[in-house]
Amino acid sequence: VDGVDFAVKKGQTLGIVGESGSGKSVTMLSILGLIPQPPGRILSGSAYFQDQDLLRMPEKQLRNIRGYRISMIFQDPMTSLNPYLPVLTQLTEVLYEHETISRSEAKRRAIESLEMVGIPEAAEKVHHYPHQFSGGMRQRVMIAMALIAKPDIVVADEPTTALDVTVQAQILDLLAHLQKEMGLAVILITHDLGVVAGMADEVLVMYAGRPVETGSVRDIFYRCHHPYTAGLLKSVPRTEGGLSELFSIPGLPPDPAHIPPGCPFAPRCRHRVGDCVADAAVPVQQLGKGHQSVCYLEGGA
Repeated sequence: VDGVDFAVKKGQTLGIVGESGSGKSVTMLSILGLIPQPPGRILSGSAYFQDQDLLRMPEKQLRNIRGYRISMIFQDPMTSLNPYLPVLTQLTEVLYEHETISRSEAKRRAIESLEMVGIPEAAEKVHHYPHQFSGGMRQRVMIAMALIAKPDIVVADEPTTALDVTVQAQILDLLAHLQKEMGLAVILITHDLGVVAGMADEVLVMYAGRPVETGSVRDIFYRCHHPYTAGLLKSVPRTEGGLSELFSIPGLPPDPAHIPPGCPFAPRCRHRVGDCVADAAVPVQQLGKGHQSVCYLEGGA
């Protein structure tokens, strides 16, 4: 990833959107020190949390923040939860790592966290193994694990992947409710623009490891100026107007190891001109307060 720049305030939700491989998850994994180094490398930049640069922090100090003050909900709960350990062991691990706490108090908080995310009979089910839960319930366990230590920031990496729409709505409503109740800052990684429209305050659109447009939800949905953002919005299936062919952006994203000069989206863009494929870097356009784009289409996209 290159040139990613954003800020998240307490109680605010930032939505990071883009196709698979656009750098959404890699950005957050890098900030939290979860990218294996090597082969991964952080060449420059900074990531400040409460006046501390996470990218320059020793691993031991970062461990005191990661999972405690900043937690992450991963995409697939079945591969993120340990199948050999009961849920109680996995929930309380965070508490034992970061707090001085008795077993009885840790168990009480584990049961409380499961109740908080809407799991019935939590006192009994806290002793169950991950395979004894449904997909939606496993996702709730992951959210409980992320929130049990009452963090300041929660990174939700496509938290509703592979869930049916009813369970998806329940999970998103739960996240929104807990955010309001606890004053969390949420970074929501997703490719679902419908989810972003319902939850996010600010949106960062990424392509080929770079930000292409940033702004408020209203800016992105009603005043977008980058052709890629417009393509994503046009790709959302619509129920009004009868049956029509689904739109898709032609072509494929570039190889991250061989990004073309100029605008990386140019080979797939029907609006491209000579300057788009020039060797010079594409300048950022300031379109309004907090609204930026690396491309400006006259009259909007």
